[in-house]
Amino acid sequence: MYKTEDFEIWNLAPKSTAVSGAQNIFNILGRLKNPDSVKRFAYSVNGSPERAIFFKNSRNGSERLMRPGDFNIDTVRVHELGRENEMVFRVDNGSAVKKHDLRFSTRPYCEGVPSFRLDLSDAQYSHEVGQVVDGRWLRGTDESSEPCLEIQKEDAGLDRIILFGRHDWTAGYQINATLSVTTWTHITHNIGLLFKWNSHRQGDGSSLPPEWSTGLGYYYSLSRGLRIRLGRDVHFDDNGNKRGDIVLKERPLSHYRYMKGRVLKAYRGVARIMGRNGTGTRSPFSQIVPGKRYCFNLLVHPESYQLTVWEKGRKKPSPQLVANNPVDILPNGSVGIIAYNCGVRIYSYEVSPL
Repeated sequence: MYKTEDFEIWNLAPKSTAVSGAQNIFNILGRLKNPDSVKRFAYSVNGSPERAIFFKNSRNGSERLMRPGDFNIDTVRVHELGRENEMVFRVDNGSAVKKHDLRFSTRPYCEGVPSFRLDLSDAQYSHEVGQVVDGRWLRGTDESSEPCLEIQKEDAGLDRIILFGRHDWTAGYQINATLSVTTWTHITHNIGLLFKWNSHRQGDGSSLPPEWSTGLGYYYSLSRGLRIRLGRDVHFDDNGNKRGDIVLKERPLSHYRYMKGRVLKAYRGVARIMGRNGTGTRSPFSQIVPGKRYCFNLLVHPESYQLTVWEKGRKKPSPQLVANNPVDILPNGSVGIIAYNCGVRIYSYEVSPL
């Protein structure tokens, strides 16, 4: 992390090397300390012309930015970066302009064949092992001092994403990951794996577009449970309809917890109609139980996508979801983790060719 008196950068540090290559955009994330007093926030990289930085304040924002001052620079392309780089930040509060200089290193992920193993033994920061797209990902430890990649409860929000591998991977691999949700922070939430990830639609410094393109093998609270899903340039049209989204397969992870969740949802509805507050039912309820570790296995083959999720320590079941002959709307992309409205710890993540 890089800190100044005006802002902090979450996924860069002067004496660390950030990994790149998972997508063509190199996102840079952080938070301004006094956003409402800042008239203009801008940067230049490696001598390039100055560009504006979009940030959340009381006048504007983005669903991808959670708190006042949050920013996500999405105007840096990977090809603009070298092994050693220099970014110059300018913070203009109307009466004075402050300049901050950050020098940092990057390295591309070079393995052409889909192959990756998360190794946190020598890492101090999350950006040393993965390419951060959204959220304040930390290299943390749990209560037993076991290393993990972590989104803490206070940093939960929309689609916290970290990527691994290369943007040009196609298919013919499987992903194995072990994770634990520490807390759900909203009734609407998800957690799981990304595959064939492509960058969000790029902004110009005046906005942070939410349009996305990726495959997902994940758990989603507003569905029946587990899902295999694809999306290309997913967005809402002028009538509020979602476009570009395809759900290939869906079924509960736990039929018992699925039915219990439906009962609780119905009770909340009755309580609202009767003017009651639904005491005891307002906390998020999920088929994935906080504090327990779950194993995710996703097979990505040209002729079949298969998702298997089970509690660690139990016998691996047969795949719960099998989507044969999947539609090919995303020819390639990297892999990663998506975490929406939750605190989470990622203990392992491995990609191996079939």
